[in-house]
Amino acid sequence: FGDMVQFLCKCSFIEIYNEQIYDLLDQESIKRGVYVDGIVEEIVTTATETYQVLLRGYTNRRVAGTSMNRESSRSHAVFMLSVESKLKEGDDGLCKIRSSKLNLIDLAGSERQRDTLTDGIRLK
Repeated sequence: FGDMVQFLCKCSFIEIYNEQIYDLLDQESIKRGVYVDGIVEEIVTTATETYQVLLRGYTNRRVAGTSMNRESSRSHAVFMLSVESKLKEGDDGLCKIRSSKLNLIDLAGSERQRDTLTDGIRLK
């Protein structure tokens, strides 16, 4: 049974900041801005690899300190994990493909502005 099922797992990580979408896994798009079409999808085979992709994207997020939170996120972020399984059935070569997607979403900091002692560009 194990030889008949193949799995493909891919990760993507985007940031939405000031109504612009940035690909957190592509250093160039962070500089110039990019739309979701053409987003980097990293193929992963273990939980450790998935975590490393998550950390790499996380380090590219826009954060700013406030009096309430040392690293308050200034943007929304979406980490996408897609899993595709392909089951080969019979000798005719036909396959059943099942796709799933998990989206982990982190919304921008929602502290009350008056409590954060933040203003100007840092408030963005």
